[in-house]
Parts: sequence; C-alpha cells; structure tokens
Amino acid sequence: MAFRVTAVLAALFLLTGFSACARGGRVVSKDGAGPVSGASQSEAETVLRGIVAEHVRTEQRRGNSGDPDLVRRRPYFYREFVEYPGGSEQMEITLRENDSRTRPLTGEVRLDKVRYSTRMHRDRGEALGDGAFIRDTGVESLNYELRNGRWHRVGSLFVADKTEEYADGQWVPRREELVRVNPDDKPGWFSRTWSKITGRDTE
Repeated sequence: MAFRVTAVLAALFLLTGFSACARGGRVVSKDGAGPVSGASQSEAETVLRGIVAEHVRTEQRRGNSGDPDLVRRRPYFYREFVEYPGGSEQMEITLRENDSRTRPLTGEVRLDKVRYSTRMHRDRGEALGDGAFIRDTGVESLNYELRNGRWHRVGSLFVADKTEEYADGQWVPRREELVRVNPDDKPGWFSRTWSKITGRDTE
C-alpha cells in the first residue's frame, strides 16, 4: 500500500513539473525571480536580436548619401544618415541576470556604426542646403531591460573613435578642432556640450 501511495505522489510531482514547463517554456528560480536557465536566456537573446535587427533597418531607412534625413535638435537642424558596416548579424550581446521579479534580465548590445552628419544650423533652409558631411566611425551601445516578458530600450550611446572630413575626393582625418555648429550662429549650451555622443529628435 505504501508503495502505491509513493508511486502516485511521484507521478503527480512529475506531471506538475511538466505542466509548469509547458505553461512557461522556461525554468525559473525557486523564488520566481525570472529566467535563469541557459535555454531561457537563449530564447530572450533571440528575441532581442530580432528587436535590434529592426532598429538597424529603421535607422538605415531614415536616409542615405543621396537623400539624407533632416534632423531637428532644438534649436538646430542638421542632415544625417548612418551605416552599420557589419549589419545586425555582427552585433555583440551581453545579458545579465537581476535579482528582480519584474526585471530579471538586462541586455547590452554593441554595433559598429558610421554616422554622416552636417553642421547644425538654426535655419532649416540652410541645413537642407548643406552638403558638407562629417564622418564619425565608432560603436553604438544599446541598453535594454526585460520587463514582464518584454524587452524595453532604456538607453543608447554612440561613441566615435575616428572623425573625418571629405577633402580632395577622399575622407581624411579632421585636422582642426571640430565645430559642429555653424560658425555664424552664437554658441549656446548645446554647442558647448556637443560631443561624439548623439541624441536627436527626428523632424
């Protein structure tokens, strides 16, 4: 009799375990903090790769050398387009587990990026007519949090390690101090703090 009871309990335990796996499709820690198994992180990474791939496609659709995007960063306008030399296939992803029920994972994504941009102008028409581009080559970092089963971007950073100008039919290192704002405009807080880190509001 004792053997039968033990067998029944064991069967119920196995069924409960299989049912939990079928519902969630992932292994969770004992306190329910979130995905901790290699398989669950692999699934989360696959989803994140798809999100970043769409980000790359969206950025590249904003413009190209023949039709750059017009960007507004108050009180300035400038033109810009970007390239990702390695595409989204060569992204580097680092996932980290958190001791949080609602934010069990964070992800940092790094992509090689090239940004072409003109000087910034207060006048929209002047910005549209500016064809002198500066080329910044560097790395874009995108930061994400997994919240309630969905990835959310919480920050982005582009740091250029090389800045070039187009002269005599080729790209050459910038030989003078880089001034991003049209010299005819009075420098403000934005021009003083502008660096090789970008942020923008698209027109």
